[in-house]
Amino acid sequence: MNQKYRSIDQTYSVVWQSTLRPITFCPHFTMRLALEIINNIISIYSLYGHNALIFNHIFLILCYNYRIMIKGRFLSITETIKSLLQERILVIDGAMGTQIQDLKVPAEAWIDDKGVDQEGCNELLNHTAPDLIGRIHKRYAMAGADLLKTNTFGTMPWVLDEYQMGERAYELSKKGAQLVKEVCNAYGTQESPKFVLGSIGPGTKLPSLGHIHYDEMYEGYKLCALGLIDGGCDVFLLETCQDPLQIKAALHACQDANEERNVQLPIMVSVTIELSGSMLIGTDATTIVTILEPFDILSLGFNCGTGPDQVKKHLKTLSELCAIPISVHANAGLPQNRGGYTYYPMGPDEFTEKQLEFTGYDGVSFLGGCCGTTPQHIQALKKAVGALVPKKPTGSIAPSVASLFNTIELFQEPAPLLIGERSNATGSKAFRELILASDYEGTLTVGQAQVRDGAHMLDVNVEFAGRDGAKDMRAVMELYNQKIPLPLMPDATRPNTIEEGLKCIGGKPIINSTNLEDGEENFATYCKLAKKYGAVLVCLVIDEEGMARSKEKKVAVAKRMYELAVNKHGLKPQNIMFDMLAFTVGTGEEEDRLAGKSAYEAIKEIHEIYPEVGSTLGLSNISFGLEKHARFYLNSVFLHHCVQAGMTSVIINVKHIIPLAKMTAEDIAICEELLFTPDEKSLFKFIDHFADAVVEDDGADEAYEAMSNEEKIKKLLMDGDKERMLPLVEEARHEIHPDVIVNEILIDAMKVVGELFGSGQMQLPFVLQSAETMKATVDYLNPHLTKQEKETDTTLVIGTVKGDVHDVGKNLVDIILSNNGFKVVNVGIKTELQEYFDIVEKQSIQAIGMSGLLVKSTAVMKENLETMAEMGMEIPVLLGGAALTRSFVDDFCRPIYKGPIFYCRDAFDGVIAMSRIEKFNEDNSVGLDTRLAGDMEEREEKVKKEVVIPPFEQIEMPEKVEIPTPPFWGRRVLQKDDLDLSMIYEWINTRSVFKMHWGYKSKGMDKEAYQKLIDETVYPAFERLKKEFIEKDLFEPTIIYGYYPCRSDDQELYLFDESEGWNVDANANREPLNKVIGRAVTKFSFPRQGRKPHRALSDFYRHDRHDVIALTCVSAGAKFSAFEKELYDAGKYLEYNMVHGLSVELAEALAEVVHKQIRLDLNIASEDEGHTLRDVRMNRYQGARYSFGYPACPDLEQSRELFDMLKPEEFGIELSETFQIVPEQSTTALVVHHKNATYYSV
Repeated sequence: MNQKYRSIDQTYSVVWQSTLRPITFCPHFTMRLALEIINNIISIYSLYGHNALIFNHIFLILCYNYRIMIKGRFLSITETIKSLLQERILVIDGAMGTQIQDLKVPAEAWIDDKGVDQEGCNELLNHTAPDLIGRIHKRYAMAGADLLKTNTFGTMPWVLDEYQMGERAYELSKKGAQLVKEVCNAYGTQESPKFVLGSIGPGTKLPSLGHIHYDEMYEGYKLCALGLIDGGCDVFLLETCQDPLQIKAALHACQDANEERNVQLPIMVSVTIELSGSMLIGTDATTIVTILEPFDILSLGFNCGTGPDQVKKHLKTLSELCAIPISVHANAGLPQNRGGYTYYPMGPDEFTEKQLEFTGYDGVSFLGGCCGTTPQHIQALKKAVGALVPKKPTGSIAPSVASLFNTIELFQEPAPLLIGERSNATGSKAFRELILASDYEGTLTVGQAQVRDGAHMLDVNVEFAGRDGAKDMRAVMELYNQKIPLPLMPDATRPNTIEEGLKCIGGKPIINSTNLEDGEENFATYCKLAKKYGAVLVCLVIDEEGMARSKEKKVAVAKRMYELAVNKHGLKPQNIMFDMLAFTVGTGEEEDRLAGKSAYEAIKEIHEIYPEVGSTLGLSNISFGLEKHARFYLNSVFLHHCVQAGMTSVIINVKHIIPLAKMTAEDIAICEELLFTPDEKSLFKFIDHFADAVVEDDGADEAYEAMSNEEKIKKLLMDGDKERMLPLVEEARHEIHPDVIVNEILIDAMKVVGELFGSGQMQLPFVLQSAETMKATVDYLNPHLTKQEKETDTTLVIGTVKGDVHDVGKNLVDIILSNNGFKVVNVGIKTELQEYFDIVEKQSIQAIGMSGLLVKSTAVMKENLETMAEMGMEIPVLLGGAALTRSFVDDFCRPIYKGPIFYCRDAFDGVIAMSRIEKFNEDNSVGLDTRLAGDMEEREEKVKKEVVIPPFEQIEMPEKVEIPTPPFWGRRVLQKDDLDLSMIYEWINTRSVFKMHWGYKSKGMDKEAYQKLIDETVYPAFERLKKEFIEKDLFEPTIIYGYYPCRSDDQELYLFDESEGWNVDANANREPLNKVIGRAVTKFSFPRQGRKPHRALSDFYRHDRHDVIALTCVSAGAKFSAFEKELYDAGKYLEYNMVHGLSVELAEALAEVVHKQIRLDLNIASEDEGHTLRDVRMNRYQGARYSFGYPACPDLEQSRELFDMLKPEEFGIELSETFQIVPEQSTTALVVHHKNATYYSV
């Protein structure tokens, strides 16, 4: 026997010796036990000796049960489990919390040792009601579960602290494990052992969000792990993980607890993927695999969060990437609220059917249940998978690094990986000054700029003489980890500084760097850090003798470090990067001339020797000491050659790289000579050639200095330069009378601004800057102006009409008119006609202005004019707004009102109108011409064609598609605490913000000039406002969305109560329409196109069975409006406009986010758009989103029905009397899932 049968990993050389070894190691060993063991071995040999695999498998189980040692050591639990997985899928038990809720727990069981009622702290029951908890474990054991979870999900000190029981973490963890151990011993058999699965939850705090630091989390987890080990735990389960940094702290704690207790309990990791497609912190399936790939874990998988349907697409990703077993213990569907109680819709059979689908994926080895599952669910699952052999893991992942949010491959195609170098206290003055000022938030702007510039990851070095590097590293990395979407490279010379950074990084970082200067012991320290934290390690070619200069020395040092890192410390070759250290060629010293060539050749050779490793360079070192602009050329040429030699990454300022295509052949040749074939003249040739090189020249303003004060005032007003204007007018007022400055110079300059804006030569932001400067200058000069009272000031009363909340256009008119010498009474938004009348009665008013954004507002304008006409009023009226057209003014407004009506397309039309009114009031004989630019365009009279829409039966309907089943029915609400604000900002349509709202358009500018404007002015303003919104807590997002059963009937769409929803498509209602239509709770009506295909929105929904419609309502919150008023009242017009534009687009971003969420929920997101909310895709997706007021559904009044379904009033979102949403930064939509749904006009 001992010669014939061998297992895969172990050789059973002498069975007798193996069975007698426990005498030495087991205190409880007796001869009776020895005989029992020997008899069992003989029995299994007699039964299965003919089959080596079966014999060895049962022998391994027997060894585990009796703790038999093989080859001088105990058989590990990991080996036992892996052996079992060769035969069958292992089943994890089901929900603990749900079962506790179903038990009648006596009131006294919730009383702690201090006499305090702690109801809700389930872990306390391990001590106060062990029989009840044991009963749950027994039920799962009897149902067939192989792994039984302990009731220790929340025994971490920081969780128990919420019950003032933090000191009981170890005790309750140990008791939880003991309870399961008793059940495993009672119900486990030789053929089917049962394992104690030590449940370790995420707790209530996320380290990546700054709720808790790694150190505190590590200590708490270690306490739990020690308690679990001492209670008899077999396997750690880190479950419901929500933050990769939390996982790292828990892994380190479990590993160290193992070492402290001299055991080797394996660790399973199970993360929670939310409906958003990512973990709560924003990490998707691909990224979590990248982060955890370096760690020694038994399995990786999913639990909780969603139901089986939603987890499937993420499981596919895991299967493709994972080389280890995969676990899934899902909920019994998504929880629903049934009369105030949580209800999980999937029964045992349906749940099992879904779980069986998972077994088709390679690597799926553990199945089980989470929330809502019961012993009945587990019994059905065990019965179904009892004979199934799991498919072996076959996944693989390319060598990569990761942030919390993204994975970046180390070996880019095309190369290289671009590592941003500007977050460096040594190399960047701007970053250094921020560090010295401890302005850690400010350092984010440096990082974000590099993200925009195209860096793949960021090097972060905070060390500076006299500073606490570890403190600075922690502060910066906590921010970068959370708010920078790129992988990070902590860069420091001290190991404690590096580790402080690593404790803050949830992703997979690169450590920069280590070397052999201080010997192999120091090198080992960095290798251990890389191993512990799952990081890539940069190795500099420096040994005890100093920096390697020659190619031969560089390669020799690299080979030595490779041997140590890989063969001694266990780092994988792909997790090593060599920095071949290019010294500057700009010293003029003979020994430095070949520095570039040596580094280049060493890079080439090391990649030939070790093709799996990476390499990098601090590129700017090669040109250190040379003139700034010349360096850009040399760096760029050197980079090109190093990449050709195989270099995989580079530490670089991306903006300072010049494409070789933009250089002359002579530029390149002179750089190559200095780098590769230098002589004593090469450096001087290089310096001479690039002496006048300029990559970018801001130039000096000599022309300005030559101007007169009057010309300077005009220029600064047109430039909107408030900072230089006020000192200038203080000086100028002594030679130019302040009245002349205001009434002539400034007014004339503002007229030029208006002309430039009207002709498209000046953009709105610059107009507003000019207006701000005008107001500030007039306010400054006001004490020095001659006090004169005009007989009449030409005054306009202006407001946004009744029901309309949009005030930006109206306020722009106010700004421009006020700064062109007119008085304006601004009565705000939602202005009733009587409010205009009240102002007219109280003071001298020369004109009334009515503004409105939407079509409904134009109807209000017409109604107002009718009322004014009935009252006999003839005061001039200015009408304006996005929906107003010349034809509407000509056909519906001018015929009913006898007074002058001006159709103003923009604020400067208002200036012209008010100028004419002013002149007319001074001299009626000049007449009052109401024709403006909009009236001058030739009007095309459209011939109305007769529209013939065929009968409904003759209209071709869209093809029938599969109806998706949503994960829940009814309404779901997400507010600020439920959302990742940084992710929402990623969905902002910056093009719309910059061009449409802020007015930065490219007209009259070449591409490079416009890009410079965007890079240097617009993006910094965008980032500054984002930061201000966060600091002032202005953004208070609310997302309300829901799924409702629906049926179409020609142009009507009937919606039904959520109770008519279904969990399986087979259960969807298929009664005839006439049988169900009476149960509809509301309906929408849509117009039908007058031309083919005569589409109505309802056509995209089925009438012969229940379909599903998604309704959404989102808001950025009410705080923006108050903040905008503050800015407006303070004369900060540009800032006001920018804040308003960005806040409105934040609402649109929320609409995009919820639309993506709906596509994820309905499983209609296309493969190429990504499967998390961080994967931004604003078009080219299945289905469409329609808002009331737009062509396919123009009737704003139907917003009322949507509000009745979603009830957003409960969250401060309301409809005005003209059916516009308040706050203005809000929007609603109907979301259609049909693949042919597109935008169209009726």
